[in-house]
Amino acid sequence: MSDHHTEANGPQTLGETVKLGLSTWWREAKKLLGGASRRFEISRLEKQLKEEYVHLGRIAEAPRGKKQEKELCLKQIAFLKEEIDALREELEQ
Repeated sequence: MSDHHTEANGPQTLGETVKLGLSTWWREAKKLLGGASRRFEISRLEKQLKEEYVHLGRIAEAPRGKKQEKELCLKQIAFLKEEIDALREELEQ
């Protein structure tokens, strides 16, 4: 038999080997890019979270008439924390 025949565990052709290598490389590249993307998003959300805390501090300095603004800020902080946690969980998987 020829060296280029394909069986379940037999030799592969050069084209099949290259295709498998490229497929493996592509899966790994997607994982790396996905992880980098999530880390970037986490850092962006953490920066936004810090800005919300600064905003909340300013509201606390002059609390009169700022109840709705404070509630909105607290909701935004809770949302950002949830998003950060969800992205970190995805990154760990």
